[in-house]
Amino acid sequence: MATASIMPPMLRLKRSAQSGSKAMAVGWTVVYTESSVMAYIFAGAEIDLSGMIAGDVVDIRVRKVLISGGNLINHDQKQYTDAQPIGHPSIHINPIPDVYGVEIAMRQVLGTLLTIDCEFFDAKRLGIA
Repeated sequence: MATASIMPPMLRLKRSAQSGSKAMAVGWTVVYTESSVMAYIFAGAEIDLSGMIAGDVVDIRVRKVLISGGNLINHDQKQYTDAQPIGHPSIHINPIPDVYGVEIAMRQVLGTLLTIDCEFFDAKRLGIA
């Protein structure tokens, strides 16, 4: 006789295909955007600011949609200036539970436009792309 087993939904953590080198431009550059048909976790990001030098200014903004059909609203925004500390030149963005959408954008306010390496992760229910 077979016994029934109930397995809770599982999340698959993976590196986003949106990871890579991002060229800054005038104005905001969207470097990551994601949503899903059901709850998932934007599992975090690492952004390498080691290429910044004295006089560079880079803004990083995280926005999120809170309701179905809603608009992106600011979740967090921070400005980074000058060369970053030698021992810790990257920044980390913490995980965010989500359904309707997360967006990460960057803009370089001052300095020669940089190309910035970024790595993003998300965790979605198995079977959901």
